[in-house]
Amino acid sequence: MQGVRTTRGCVNCRQKKKGCDLKKPTCGRCLRLKIPCAFEDRKYVFVGQDAGSNLITKSLISTSDTSLARTDFSIIMDEYFWTNYLPQEDPSLDGSIGGILSAPWIPSVRELANSHTDVRNAIQACAMAGLGWMNEDRTLIMRAGWLYAQALRQTNMALQDPISACDDSVLACCRLLTLFEMFRRITSDPATKDPSRNQVADWRLHVNGTCRLVQLRGRERHLSTFGTELYDGVRLTAIIQGLARRRPNTFTQLEWRLPSLNMRDELYELINPAPQLLEELDMFRESEAVVKTDLASRQHIVLGTTLLERCLDIRNALREWETKIMVICREKQSFTGWMSRPPSSSSSTWDFTVPSYSIDLREPSAVRVDEQGLSLYDVCRLHGHGFFSTCTMYWTMCSIMYSSLRTHQQQLQAFMNIWTPGEVLPSLPEWVSPELSALSVAQVAGHFFKPGMGLWAAHAAVFPVSHALCYFAKTGRRDSPAFESMINAFANSKTGVIMRDFLDAIGIK
Repeated sequence: MQGVRTTRGCVNCRQKKKGCDLKKPTCGRCLRLKIPCAFEDRKYVFVGQDAGSNLITKSLISTSDTSLARTDFSIIMDEYFWTNYLPQEDPSLDGSIGGILSAPWIPSVRELANSHTDVRNAIQACAMAGLGWMNEDRTLIMRAGWLYAQALRQTNMALQDPISACDDSVLACCRLLTLFEMFRRITSDPATKDPSRNQVADWRLHVNGTCRLVQLRGRERHLSTFGTELYDGVRLTAIIQGLARRRPNTFTQLEWRLPSLNMRDELYELINPAPQLLEELDMFRESEAVVKTDLASRQHIVLGTTLLERCLDIRNALREWETKIMVICREKQSFTGWMSRPPSSSSSTWDFTVPSYSIDLREPSAVRVDEQGLSLYDVCRLHGHGFFSTCTMYWTMCSIMYSSLRTHQQQLQAFMNIWTPGEVLPSLPEWVSPELSALSVAQVAGHFFKPGMGLWAAHAAVFPVSHALCYFAKTGRRDSPAFESMINAFANSKTGVIMRDFLDAIGIK
């Protein structure tokens, strides 16, 4: 795809056939009328793989006279986007650990786009937004906004009919519109900046709507090939929103389960009830102020102990998941060239030191290692990007739960010291701490932005990295090498810069 100069003058002046003073970024006429100003600096020329094939030239503002040219343009743009979006990966690695794929929902979405214009428009919106920001091309960005509006209008019309609303194409479109909000960069576009808009708020609206749509469709509609893959694409986004806000949403409150297919599915099943538990922990802490009698204090302690046990159950399940995944990795015998490598606690290649812990295989340890002395940190990048992303989600979940568990245990013990002196809760082991999990995320953050990782990896990095950043910030270590390494990971790559606004806007309590 190559760019060539087109007619001078901004888009608005050319459409109104008015003279343009060519001042950038905003010409005098647009400034006077207080309207967004954009210059169409390029036409796009797509060259086929066959050197002898014809060139297809299309302006992104005008419409081609031939449907064939439109079709070719859409196909080439889609392929160009997915090439930049999906990570470039050895097919023999992708799914090598229990079938964990990078983005299993994408093939279904692409197939649905062949016969549904709303899905096709949503894909085009994501494609032009992603490519526009990567190439700093405002024409693509403006066109992306128009296609987004078209897809949103078509989706809203479909949602008015209960039958049409349950179609796979509507769920696919909702998933793409949610993805578009992560690419939108509302605060970085001076021509369209609107103080009343909030990128994360818009993203959450789409997530909430998608969760309600999943509930409306019911369990049976998610047992088909398309249904299962689309469910998988929605699930993590819904869980992330629940964890970020520390409260359940429609999705996380669903009581029906789908058949587990791989270790990522098992992890998501463990994470799914966590937002509800986190909300209850927050409510428990707030209710302490109204306890005034011995009876109320006893009831408060019983409730607090119950919540503590539920936290411990999730803690144990998470550790069991890590043990199981390490066994699977060992059975795959994929450690060629790594067998002699010492544990990550003594072999970090980063410029900051990982705390050293003594390893006792009889009890859960701070760093779980296998018989070869390898930890999850050592192997997470060896089995494909889908497995790597799953591991970072695991560490993020551990950091959130361990932090909440330790805080709850300390607050409950302090409450008991006042109302029931002498009663002591069991102490938590040293490894129940958010520190090591947040540090693991910090150490691997740069891997999300290596060449060939694509936009998929960039937006997959936002939640784990944002949580780790919040952890180090709250503990007063903004100047630490770990914090700086994560900030630099986003700042030093094109895909990272696109997601930086969303990283700045999203909040983890």
